[in-house]
Amino acid sequence: MLVDLHIHTNATPHHASWEPETLVRAARTQGIGVIAVTDHNCVRQVRATMVAGAAQGVRVIPAVELDTAFGTKLWHLLIYGVAPETPALVELCAAVEQRNAHDAQELIAYFEAQGRPLPWLETLERRPTVADVGRALVEAGIVPRRADLDAESTGTGWIMTHLRQFYRPVTVDEAIAVAHVHGGVAVLAHPGRSKGVYAMPATADDIAAMVAVGLDGIEVFYPTHTPEQQRFYQAQAAQYGLLVTAGSDSHHPAHGLVGRSAHACAAFLERMGIAV
Repeated sequence: MLVDLHIHTNATPHHASWEPETLVRAARTQGIGVIAVTDHNCVRQVRATMVAGAAQGVRVIPAVELDTAFGTKLWHLLIYGVAPETPALVELCAAVEQRNAHDAQELIAYFEAQGRPLPWLETLERRPTVADVGRALVEAGIVPRRADLDAESTGTGWIMTHLRQFYRPVTVDEAIAVAHVHGGVAVLAHPGRSKGVYAMPATADDIAAMVAVGLDGIEVFYPTHTPEQQRFYQAQAAQYGLLVTAGSDSHHPAHGLVGRSAHACAAFLERMGIAV
């Protein structure tokens, strides 16, 4: 059996297009028997995909990928195994969005009070996020561009370093607490991915600190992880007894799915009640 435990549907705001039926058909065609819907900060398409999966013989694990912070770094945290209708989970997702929007407005007001407008934000047709403010700071020349990072990552990293008091996202330990109360597990997404402040390769110290507040697992197998990173994160998982997961992070049918042997994630699947 093959699995893909990190996929986004069209419920992920602004940048994903998988529809439930299409996703399930694609998984079945590729021989992937277990998938997880991990939209960013929302669970709107989880139940529909679970229903579609049940009709076509594909097991769909309910999940969500949350934007969280721990210390001075930002991390994506995957919560698995909590029913999408669970009020506390829905409220947690809403809190991520609401805090982000609120903090973005405070940042905008801060710069306006200094006589430093951010005109790039006027191009948006939605509420700005902190990441949008970060990009706007670069576009306005307030934060210098970097050759090794996109404007969004550069500006958000600057905010985290210089104006941390204005950015108060949901924390890793807050999200883990909700997951555990409702029988779910918390897994660190793509720990080896590097995108500045958003996802820097997690160090042994980062993982140890998150384990101390209840982290359950780590996404060892990810498309951009090098063999060396896979070995490192597998060793970290073994050291702390963490669950191992694997996912494609597919956002669109054009990206496709990536099936991996269920045996690589056997302990996680068993925790989800799926025999390997």
